[in-house]
Amino acid sequence: MTRFFRLAGALAFALFVVPASAAAQTILVRVIGDEGGRPMVGAVASLLDTSGVMVTNTLTDERGRALFLDVPLGTYTVRAEMIGKSTSETDAFEIAEGSTISRDLMLESSAILLEGIEVATDAGRCQVRPGGEGLLVADVWEEARKALSAASITDQVGAYRYELLSYDRQLDRRSGAVLSEEQRRQEGYMTTPFESRPAADLVDNGFVQRDGRDFLYYAPDASVLLSDPFLDTHCFRLADSRNEEGLVGLGFEPTGDEKSVPDIQGTMWLHPETAELQWLEFQYTFLDEEMTSEMVGGRVDFERMPNGTWIVPEWWIRMPIMENQTGFDRRVRNYIAQYHQTGGLVLEVREAGGRSLGQRAETGGIEGVVRDSLGIPKRGVRVGVVGSNQEVYSNAEGEYSITGLTAGRYQVRFVDAQLESMGYIPNPVERDVVRGEMAFLEFFTPSIGDVLFEACEGEERERGSVLLAGTVVDRRDRPVPNASVQIVWAGYAVAGGGSVERVRDLTENVSGFSTTTNTTGFFKFCGVPSGRRLTLQAAVENDRSDEVDVTIPGGQTGRMTVLRLEGR
Repeated sequence: MTRFFRLAGALAFALFVVPASAAAQTILVRVIGDEGGRPMVGAVASLLDTSGVMVTNTLTDERGRALFLDVPLGTYTVRAEMIGKSTSETDAFEIAEGSTISRDLMLESSAILLEGIEVATDAGRCQVRPGGEGLLVADVWEEARKALSAASITDQVGAYRYELLSYDRQLDRRSGAVLSEEQRRQEGYMTTPFESRPAADLVDNGFVQRDGRDFLYYAPDASVLLSDPFLDTHCFRLADSRNEEGLVGLGFEPTGDEKSVPDIQGTMWLHPETAELQWLEFQYTFLDEEMTSEMVGGRVDFERMPNGTWIVPEWWIRMPIMENQTGFDRRVRNYIAQYHQTGGLVLEVREAGGRSLGQRAETGGIEGVVRDSLGIPKRGVRVGVVGSNQEVYSNAEGEYSITGLTAGRYQVRFVDAQLESMGYIPNPVERDVVRGEMAFLEFFTPSIGDVLFEACEGEERERGSVLLAGTVVDRRDRPVPNASVQIVWAGYAVAGGGSVERVRDLTENVSGFSTTTNTTGFFKFCGVPSGRRLTLQAAVENDRSDEVDVTIPGGQTGRMTVLRLEGR
C-alpha cells in the first residue's frame, strides 16, 4: 500500500490589510542590546492592540529596525523578544492620521541559563500552556517559542531562493537500513517546500488521515506548534535527561488518555548555552495497534541564519508500509513489512538579490579500503550502496569513496568479479552515515576456500569429499531465491549434506542431492565426490537451467559455479 506525507502548518498569523482609501501611518522600532547599544538582528517585533492581541509581527533587520506600514488608527504597544534576551515592551501610544511613530527598545541579557537546569530530577507534571515566572518548564518553553516565532515569520516572507535535495527511501523493518532510495533536486523561491495544513484540522482530524485506501502523514511546522489549537490540546514537561549532545529537552504530548484520531508526541531540543532551538523529533500516537512502532515518526531541524532569520534545513517523516498475512487460524493480520521515509535538506539559501546566506547542508559518505584474504589491498572491486545506482571501483591501493549520501543507515555491497563469476556475492555490510562526515568501512574479500568452508561450517561430510556451491540467477543476472537445485553423479553412494532424493529415469548406480537457494540465490552441497563428473541443474516451476558439468580434483577444497534460468 502506497504511503504519502505532508508537512503541516497553516500560518498562525495574518498581515493586516489596509483599505486603499486609508491614510498611511507608520511605526518604526529600533531594537538594541544592553551591551554597547549594538543593534539586535533577527529579534521578533510584534505590534499589539489595546487588548494585547498581536496585529502583525516581523523580524528586525541588520540595523535592528522593524517597520510597520499602513497601520490603522488606534492605540498600540510594540513588544520585542529574542532568544537569550529578556522581553521588552513600549508604553502604549496612539497613532494619528498620517503620522510616523518612532520607538526604541532595549533587550537585556536574560538570566535564564539552560546549562544550569538539572533535568535528571523530576520535571514535574505536564503543563498545558506553561507559564509563570521562575518555572523551569515555562522558561524553556519561552526560549523555544521565540525561535518558533522567528521561523514562522521567515516562512511567511517567502523571500528566499532554496536549493533543495529531497528523497524517498524504503527501509528494512528490523535494522532500518536503506534498501532503496530516489533523490530529486529543485530550486526556486518558496515560502516552504511543504504543503500546508491548518492546525485546527490536524487537531480535529488527526496528524494521520485517510485518503481513500492510503494514509496521509503530517508533521508540525513552527506555526502549528505555536497555534492555539495545538497548545490547548498538548502539555509540556522537561525531558527526563539530556540527550547525547547535552541538549535540554522540552517534551510535549497530547492531553487525555483517549483520542479518536492520531496525534503526535515528541521533544524540542535546545542548546544549553545559547538557548537556541536545534531540532524537534516526534512520534505518532493513537495509531492502529498493527501500525504502531517507535520508528514511525519524524524530525524537523531549525537553524538561525546570519541575518537573524530561521529556516528548516533538514526534515524527514518515516511511515509504515503495511502488508497482510493469513495465519494458521485463517485470520488475516496486517503487519509492518517495511518503512517509507521521505524527507529532504536545504543545500543553499539565497536572498532575492542573489547573495548567499552561507547555509549549505552537507551530505555524508562512506569511504574505506578493500583487501584480499591475506590483507593485501585489492584493486577493481565494485562497491555500491544497495538500492542506489551509485557504484565505484577500488583503486590500486584498494581505496574507494562514495559521496553525496544523506544521513541514514545504508547497506554497502562489495562485488569481486572473480568470485561473482563463480556465483558468490558477499552479503552487504551496514554502515551509518552522518551528515557532513565520511564513515570508514574496511572490507576483506574472502578466498574461494574461505567461502566454501564458511558455507559448510558444522556440516558432516565423508573424508575425501569436496564442496560445491554457487548462485542461481535469471537472464538479467539477478539472484533467484527459492530455486530448486539438483546435483547427480554416477556410481557413488550418498555422502550427506542436503536432502537425499532418488532421481527419476536414472539407473540404480546414480545418486544425488537436491537443495533450495536462499534469499540471495545462493546454494551449497557439502560433501560431493571428487574426481567424478557432477551434473547440476536449477529449476523454478517449469523454468529450468541448462545442465552444467563440473569435475573437482581431489586435491582441491571445492568449486563454485553459476546456474542461469534463461526463461526468467
